[in-house]
Amino acid sequence: MLLRTASTFRRLWVGQFVSTIGDGMQRIALLWWAKHHGGNGLLVAVALSTIVPTIVCSPIGGWFADHLDRRILMAGADLARLGLSALLAVLLFGSDPPVALVCVLVAAASIAAAVFDPTYRAAVPTIVSDEQLPAANGLDMANGAVGGLVGPLAGGALIAVTDVGWVMVANAATFAWSASCIATCRLPRPVGAASSGARRVRLWGTLGALRAVPGIGRLVALATTLNMVVAPVPMMIAALAVDRLDAGPATFGALEMLLSAGLLAGSIASGVLARGRLAVPFHVLGVCLAVTGAVPVAGAAVALVVGGVAIAVANTEAMTRFQRSVPEQMHGRMFGLLGSLSEGLRPAGLALGAPLLAIAGVSGAFAVIGGGVVVATIAFARDPRPLLGEGIRVARDHPGVPETLG
Repeated sequence: MLLRTASTFRRLWVGQFVSTIGDGMQRIALLWWAKHHGGNGLLVAVALSTIVPTIVCSPIGGWFADHLDRRILMAGADLARLGLSALLAVLLFGSDPPVALVCVLVAAASIAAAVFDPTYRAAVPTIVSDEQLPAANGLDMANGAVGGLVGPLAGGALIAVTDVGWVMVANAATFAWSASCIATCRLPRPVGAASSGARRVRLWGTLGALRAVPGIGRLVALATTLNMVVAPVPMMIAALAVDRLDAGPATFGALEMLLSAGLLAGSIASGVLARGRLAVPFHVLGVCLAVTGAVPVAGAAVALVVGGVAIAVANTEAMTRFQRSVPEQMHGRMFGLLGSLSEGLRPAGLALGAPLLAIAGVSGAFAVIGGGVVVATIAFARDPRPLLGEGIRVARDHPGVPETLG
């Protein structure tokens, strides 16, 4: 098993397992606080404070990941978030915290995350073998699923018995744990740091690589398009529970957990289920979403579980192909660019959710989203297998990519 044989990955993964739960706790706590202290306007402000820094700063974080010590970058980002969570705790323990300052601290934490995330993703292929990449990506996906399941539940329970501020204290403790795990790791030096010429590469070089590396542009387009298409799914599940099933919040919560449970199961099994067929799990996801709004509740439950499994396998396939196809010295910048573009289109998808429900109804909205997944897959998931060794050709043919591949 990967966690038993790859000690460096195990340490990083264990740190992320804990801190991801803390992220889920803090997210639900901030939304709860915003709703009760400022209504929908503050909810939007907190959401924008999380999303906008990610869109703007992820490419910069990716550049850092390609040129600086990744262990120091990740530990520093965690320590920064530890301090920011502690400051949020102090503010939220007060009766009337300054709203603007809370949003500033949330934005600063998002900037730290925009440095951490591409650095972590760039580091993973350097500490596991090529054959272990699908399993590693599946385990990272499992972390996200556990955070989505356990974090909000733990955060809600803690708010119920204590105060929002204590959730921030708990989240700060998870960052301390993650930073301590990172401190025990040895990570290879980034290839881009070996060449002074690599430091002169600008963002246009990364954008040029989207054209120069075969298939990468389509992978990025697939990820960003699908993030936009599926963004309204939680809204659709709520509408399914209320409008079509005439059920209460318990049913809505159960349907949400079924999707997350499928995602967790698929993440654990993705090392086995991922077979190099990028289009198949995306097509399965599209079909599951399309039928969710048209079948009885038992059928919708099954479709959501299978859809969650398909999401996990599809994301594992896409991430593994991305890692194998991008030249190593550009991993950080490409992951940063991918994160920026993906988050950039998500608000557009959310904005389209309500009009889609109003025009097409619940069943029609699910059918449109499922069809959108299938169409995007047909358009962008065409390569039969990951393209290995293309970085050498790119380095020769494209001047924006450094020649040192290491």
